[in-house]
Amino acid sequence: MSWSEACHLDRSLLSLEHFFSIPPDYAQTLTGGLTNRCWKIVTTDNKSFVWRPATHITKAFSISRFQEYQILSAIESSHLSPTAIHINDQGLLVDWIEGESLTDSLSFDSLLQTMIKIHDLDTQRLPLAPFNYTARVDHYWMLLSDEHKVPAFAEIYNRWRTAPNLADVGLSLCHFDLAGYNMVKTEQGNKVIDWEYAALADPRLDLTLSIDVMDEKPLEAVYRYCQLRGIEGVDDWVEGVLAWKPRATMMAMLWYLLAYQLWGDEQYLTQAEKLQQAFCS
Repeated sequence: MSWSEACHLDRSLLSLEHFFSIPPDYAQTLTGGLTNRCWKIVTTDNKSFVWRPATHITKAFSISRFQEYQILSAIESSHLSPTAIHINDQGLLVDWIEGESLTDSLSFDSLLQTMIKIHDLDTQRLPLAPFNYTARVDHYWMLLSDEHKVPAFAEIYNRWRTAPNLADVGLSLCHFDLAGYNMVKTEQGNKVIDWEYAALADPRLDLTLSIDVMDEKPLEAVYRYCQLRGIEGVDDWVEGVLAWKPRATMMAMLWYLLAYQLWGDEQYLTQAEKLQQAFCS
């Protein structure tokens, strides 16, 4: 649609008027992102950008566009991510990554190789507080209305709301949503998009989340990760992934419940109930 039509639909785009010396040619909404409606913006000289707005939805999910900007700026030289172009209180502008989506064609080995590159990034330059699992799930729970705090969900939340007591393997930059739908095949290699949930955290939680999304066998996946990364203390990683698994599932359950509350889309409730039933089985 035209730039003026897009600005009429999403007022946050107006905050970019001073950034673009000439109004962009057009903008289109991007499908696929569950958390928010993002925009692809194309300028008159055919440059493409992605606008990632800050809204009540991002706030509900504890997403900070400023933190996302800091992460992207700090890891720019890795060439694993989009370049952060501009930040303001309305959202974040990043460059568009041209390439082929890996939604249906990503091998788990390829995902692990990219994950390891992310986990090996120097975190000294990242001005971030470490991810607090309990604070995150408590935040989701507190935002839920009483109709969702039924015993079936409450019991699971209360049982798994504290982080596991594990051997320390250090903190890494974690993407927290690494899968084919967030990866793009380019001439320079695979790149990763949508860093809104990224944080400094236990890399075993990041690994757990991707094992679940890719429906891989946990033991084989952990051994392969450790083999590729040259880690000898595999037991600590196996124990960590197995301990994080029910917690990651509970966190996803609350995420879907909150998504259902915010959007009213039945598919989110169905997904939350499916995860709740997985605990019963």
